Amino acid sequence: MHITTIAFALLASASFTAALPSQNAPPKPTKPQDIINALSGIYTLLNTSSTLNNVPIPDDAYGKAPVGLLTYTRSGYMSATITATEPAFRPNLTFPYQVTDSDADWALVGKHSIGYAGPFRVNEALPASKTEGQIFHGPLTVANVPTWQGQEHRRNYTVVKEGQKD
Repeated sequence: MHITTIAFALLASASFTAALPSQNAPPKPTKPQDIINALSGIYTLLNTSSTLNNVPIPDDAYGKAPVGLLTYTRSGYMSATITATEPAFRPNLTFPYQVTDSDADWALVGKHSIGYAGPFRVNEALPASKTEGQIFHGPLTVANVPTWQGQEHRRNYTVVKEGQKD
């Protein structure tokens, strides 16, 4: 993010200085559309981790080295795809399915991948900025897991610049 600072020399004027915002004034809240615009783009999955009550829990759904893409549009839509990469979870299948394919092989692919899409929006009940906050994915219009269709899922976000560490 590029921030430009401009300094002004002001002459003392009671009426002018009274109109200036206080040094202690809270920052203006970021508009939801500004956050959506800032988040819009395509993101590549780097890694996954899961916690419950701040305690790490196994995250075996996508294997040890998953790949994925997350897309957000300025018009408020999103799409997510994550899949395992281990050969044990990726039998040699083609699409569309072939009559010789086993249901067990297709079940293995389904068990270790997820794909869904739909609208997304900013959770306005929590503080949010262009770099940190919470959004809702959904209600989902497309989902490879049937029970996810129509559901909303909360997602926290933190944007860091490339090369920047937490």
